[in-house]
Amino acid sequence: MTHTVIETKRLVLRRVTAADLDELIAIHADPDIQRFMGAFDQDRAIEWLDRVDRAWQDHGYGRLAITDRATGRLLGRTGLQYFEQFAETELGWTLRRDAWGCGYATEAARACADWAFGEFEIPYLTSLIEPDNQRSIKLAERLGLTPLRNDVLLERPFVVYAVTREIWLAP
Repeated sequence: MTHTVIETKRLVLRRVTAADLDELIAIHADPDIQRFMGAFDQDRAIEWLDRVDRAWQDHGYGRLAITDRATGRLLGRTGLQYFEQFAETELGWTLRRDAWGCGYATEAARACADWAFGEFEIPYLTSLIEPDNQRSIKLAERLGLTPLRNDVLLERPFVVYAVTREIWLAP
């Protein structure tokens, strides 16, 4: 079992566990989260955690819980997900609404990208963002991701943003 922990100035990113499921379900109960990420009920959350655990086993990376360093409070999730159908690794993020606007998603996603390019031979990272998700588009742009293509996943249209290893690691 991989015990990845990434620490930033304000955050601790660690593997998502079954102990996080109630909080994740609560985060996904917010209509603004559901709009882009969908709802989680207990069954869906357990299935999602099983997929996350398999990803860690298969690829050595996966989704991470975003926790507040000072309080330990779960703020959301971030991390990496390999998509077989695209043969690409996605950098994703979701925060509870009361944590929006504080820079946590940027801090967490930046730390994950550093981890991805520092630890794995990933040529580029993608972020699948629905065309009207302006908050995530702005975050992707702050991180230096640019539109790569339009695509569809689970019958939902996405703009696929990407950043290459070379661009990310450039001084």
